[in-house]
Amino acid sequence: MTDDELCVDRPAPGVLRLTVNRPAVRNAITLAMHRRMDAELSEAAVDDSVRAVVLAGAGDQAFSAGYDLAELATMTPDQAVAATTEREELLWRYATFPKPTVAAVHGAAHGAGTMLAVCSDLRVGGAGTSMAVTAAKYGGVNLTWLLDSLIGGAYARDLLFTAREVRGVEAHRIGLLHRYTVDVAGAAVDLAELMAQRPPDGLREIKALLLEGAGRGLRHRFDRENDAVRANLAEQPISERFASFFATRSRGPEVEA
Repeated sequence: MTDDELCVDRPAPGVLRLTVNRPAVRNAITLAMHRRMDAELSEAAVDDSVRAVVLAGAGDQAFSAGYDLAELATMTPDQAVAATTEREELLWRYATFPKPTVAAVHGAAHGAGTMLAVCSDLRVGGAGTSMAVTAAKYGGVNLTWLLDSLIGGAYARDLLFTAREVRGVEAHRIGLLHRYTVDVAGAAVDLAELMAQRPPDGLREIKALLLEGAGRGLRHRFDRENDAVRANLAEQPISERFASFFATRSRGPEVEA
């Protein structure tokens, strides 16, 4: 890959944006590009100046049409297996990245594009958005471990069994998209900037607890949350942690913590 095939910028305070920049091939993702994305995220995970990440695709046609089929066609069976195994781990690392992530899903998100979008914490799209989990078309299996927790079992079965395309309005209605807007790129950055303004330790705990919680008992999840709250409060006095709330209340009684 060339350096300009993944653009990295800071569109707002605390926000890192990674843009797949291959619009001529609908932002298809090569293995080298996926590795570079992972490397950028690894650095961002320990960079205190990064509070949230936006994932986007260049141009007007696609967020990402998936993995680069031309690259896959050149691989031997053994190479293809090795690449698939590596990509599985790269996707898992993105899904469990410790800071909030937003996918700006303008245009098509198919195959691996949908996988990256679904593994993002939030997704923004619009009238031109289309999403599809295409694995069933070639006998594959994707996102059974996550999709039902986002959109419910019935919708997940529909999309996974049929591999059909879901366009913007329906994607928003069933919960694949969290925001539906004309300005997808701008709204994704605005959403990331809003999260970047929140104390990062709290957001880190929220994401970790949500990721850990699936399949565990309600009492376990309740106790884990309370453990996290006590640990955070022990590190910072109440007066400091709620300083902004106290300042607001001094100007009027309408805001509560």
